[in-house]
Amino acid sequence: MVSIEVSGPHAPRAPHDALRDAADWGRVVVATLARGVVATLLGLALWAAAPAVIGWQPTTVMTGSMEPRLVPGDVVVSRPVAPAQLRLGQVLLADDPDQPGHLRMHRYVKAGTAGTLVTKGDANPQRDSTPIERSAVHGVAFLRIPFVGTPIVWLRDGEWHKVVLLALALTAMLYLGTIDGSLRRLGSAPDDGSDGDDGLEAPTGSAPPVASTASTVAGPRSRRALRRRARRVRRLRRSGAVAAVVLVAGGLGVLLPAQAVAAPWTKTTVNPTTSFATATATAVTALTCTNNADNTVTIGWTYPGAAGVPTSFDVLMGTTVVGTATGSASSARVAGSGILSLGATVTVNVRTNLGGTWSATSSSTAKIKTAVIGTNLTCG
Repeated sequence: MVSIEVSGPHAPRAPHDALRDAADWGRVVVATLARGVVATLLGLALWAAAPAVIGWQPTTVMTGSMEPRLVPGDVVVSRPVAPAQLRLGQVLLADDPDQPGHLRMHRYVKAGTAGTLVTKGDANPQRDSTPIERSAVHGVAFLRIPFVGTPIVWLRDGEWHKVVLLALALTAMLYLGTIDGSLRRLGSAPDDGSDGDDGLEAPTGSAPPVASTASTVAGPRSRRALRRRARRVRRLRRSGAVAAVVLVAGGLGVLLPAQAVAAPWTKTTVNPTTSFATATATAVTALTCTNNADNTVTIGWTYPGAAGVPTSFDVLMGTTVVGTATGSASSARVAGSGILSLGATVTVNVRTNLGGTWSATSSSTAKIKTAVIGTNLTCG
């Protein structure tokens, strides 16, 4: 009796065959997506590092002084520019005169004295206190690669759990990129374990090849060898994925771009006779208005910065100071004699003063109503 295997487009398919096909397609899709993620990350890293070959300088943004244009974790590539070609409005990478050994990446906003350049962070309320020399400029920002340097910011801030999670995610991506390996091998190798050198199909009607006794005996042994080899390949791939993650983590120390740390000082320095401290002006939040019995109002606020640092707080109506509090106060009284608008509702905010031109004005506001006649005030 001769048994014939039915195949081809008219052959019936078992339900488990359809499920197996769906699972195989899922493996292909997941592996392709994982390889795409890895390729994208490698491409971004290449964009961040490759310009250094032609003399351009990649820099990791470490502070928010240039937000929203540049955010911490961005890598910015700066191209060298002759000092005579520097123009207002350009974002410059230069040696920071206030912090030796650090870089400043701020916008050129004004020409200083003796050919110097006055810079300012887009997010900072005031210009930088110390101008920079033209010779200290490394280049002009030309290319931004978002978020590539975020792990550097995590390392600086000691957020090791995020670094570990990123390493685990990369390991998972590398593993998922290999889950369709058996399908790719099945698509490129014959099923019977032969060498596959001749890919031609035997013509119809030709006699089937007669298997020799030697090949029949050696068949199971060859299949066992192939299975052992497949297991070795899988082990090597897993080891290779782990090694790749280790190499990427170790190579970061060599390939990471320089850091642009441009922010006001927040440190304390001491010498044998005196000590001084500096701080960042911090805007107040959560403005409130309270009616007083003497027809004045009290504007309150919350100061999120360090206690005792501000010298004073000013309640502002536009640019006009209508109330003042000193020290670490959290409120100020406002009288109607300082507000000239009658029968109107005015908006006020609060300015934090650290002395000199160092200040920060709140985005939070409060409203005050004035009387049509007289100086009585009520909260709006």
